[in-house]
Amino acid sequence: MTQPAVALKTAGPFTPEQAARLESWTRRYPEPVMGLIEALREIQDWHGEVTLADMDHAAKLFAVTHHRVREIVTFYPFFSHEKSGKFRVAVCRNLSCHLGGAPSVIKRLEEALGVPEGKATADGLFSWEASECLGACDQAPAFAVNDELLGTATPAALDAALGSCRSGKAPVAPASAAPAAPAYPKAWLTKDFAEPALHTLPVFRRFGGYNAWQKARAMSPADITAEVKKSNLRGLGGAGFPVGMKWETVPPKSKRDCPHVVVANADESEPGCFKDRVLMERNPHALIEGLQITARAVDADYVYIFLRGEYARQKRILEAAVAEAKAAGLLDKDVLVMQGANAYISGCDTALLETMEGKKAWPRQPPPFPTGSGLMGWPTVVNNVETLMMVAQVLGVGGDAFAAAGVPKSGGTRCFSVSGHVERPGVYEFPLGTPIEDLLAAAGGMKGGRTLKAVIPGGTSTPVLTAEEAKGLKMDFDSLRGKGSFLGAGGVIFLDDSVDMVDVLHIIERFLWVESCGQCTPCREGSGWATRILERIKGGAVVASDPDNLVRLGENVTGKVICALGDTVGMVAVAMVKKFRADFERRLEKPRG
Repeated sequence: MTQPAVALKTAGPFTPEQAARLESWTRRYPEPVMGLIEALREIQDWHGEVTLADMDHAAKLFAVTHHRVREIVTFYPFFSHEKSGKFRVAVCRNLSCHLGGAPSVIKRLEEALGVPEGKATADGLFSWEASECLGACDQAPAFAVNDELLGTATPAALDAALGSCRSGKAPVAPASAAPAAPAYPKAWLTKDFAEPALHTLPVFRRFGGYNAWQKARAMSPADITAEVKKSNLRGLGGAGFPVGMKWETVPPKSKRDCPHVVVANADESEPGCFKDRVLMERNPHALIEGLQITARAVDADYVYIFLRGEYARQKRILEAAVAEAKAAGLLDKDVLVMQGANAYISGCDTALLETMEGKKAWPRQPPPFPTGSGLMGWPTVVNNVETLMMVAQVLGVGGDAFAAAGVPKSGGTRCFSVSGHVERPGVYEFPLGTPIEDLLAAAGGMKGGRTLKAVIPGGTSTPVLTAEEAKGLKMDFDSLRGKGSFLGAGGVIFLDDSVDMVDVLHIIERFLWVESCGQCTPCREGSGWATRILERIKGGAVVASDPDNLVRLGENVTGKVICALGDTVGMVAVAMVKKFRADFERRLEKPRG
């Protein structure tokens, strides 16, 4: 199955040490090509770009065509189209960061560096970009240097980071500030967050960590799955599919005699969502424990954490936690952390698998589903980070008790990412079915005491709700569906009455246009068309048919694509125009920029 190693050639664009490092990627995973994208990431870091000569070298090393390597380099945002600076500075421009002042920060950064976006400074030290999402809406406007999230881009923080780079030292992310005490007294994943060393093995074990795993080791795989089914645990990454039912679709090895795989989907790229980032940073062993239990339940041979490319600090923390657990003899299956290349679409489970296989992230058209034919064609369970952490809680408290903490068909608690116009953005854990008013109160209420205008309940891919629709809303999967929206990954964005929904929709559609993989024509063309209409409206050249055209466009895209990104292009536009028509009509009366 594994290809023979390619003999090292020290001549060419790499030092002997770099050539050896690239060759090591061919041996890290069960199939050499799985290391291709991470090897290309290192080339980008070394050279500031991936040249044609670099592509030729990678193609020979991984025994793939030059075309395949070039396809990867031109597809993923991590790889620059021209030579980047030694320090890549990124400022998020998506919705929560926009509300937090991102436009002025971006302008200030461009003036400070004196080069347009994507261009390197004359000394080769800096380049900058306005990023579509950094997974840090709680720190809006967030910024990063070389994928190291550095918090809120205040003038002082930005100057300090640039100064550090000029002195030759890349800035390192500060430790997360200790959050307020959990608003829900029976929180499971966040209850011990006040302990700053929770991410270390001794402290995690002091709080009962790995007890559920020890319990699972004495249980049969079927009994573990039965307990999870009893708990009513649903996938917390967006789809909300019952976890135990998903596991039961994995064929036993008596029917599929090949490796089985478990993947933690940590490619958290949905604007408005950041709870997985916080959970991994503060409580990484909870993820590892959940992975071990899941691997036992589905008889997995390989276990991976697929991490979004912008989470450099989280990668270090996870790898340190895996090393601790391994040294303590707690792992029945080794856990490998794999990093993506900064593409939102890689968060889709089948696109994630394509990325892991060293391809561009084009979602697959099911069937087959990943549990039957996933990574390299092997049966693969892909679960969200928070979902896997909750698996350990199910085993710890028992399926019945876990189910009782939520609502019918949706057991337990969940962590909500709260951002937008609130006093205290952050991660708040509540039982599923909690009224949205409780969530808003935990976040300190509306910023400055302003009036609530709208709520985006599950990340920007979910249809907006009016303030009236949000009254008394229960935050669980089925209640949101009843309102015509989705709980999604729990990214709740509160918007006050100062917001113009034309601007909000433009930010969302622009994001979808930039991040569309291009596979489906309705998504690729529809997102671009919607963005151009909205730019025209914002620019004052609005015509009377524009709002209706956005609705027609949305209705013609939804349901005609492979993955949820394309459906989002339509759903969010239809909901926004129909529910906030007055904001669009106002542009007809008095156009403005």
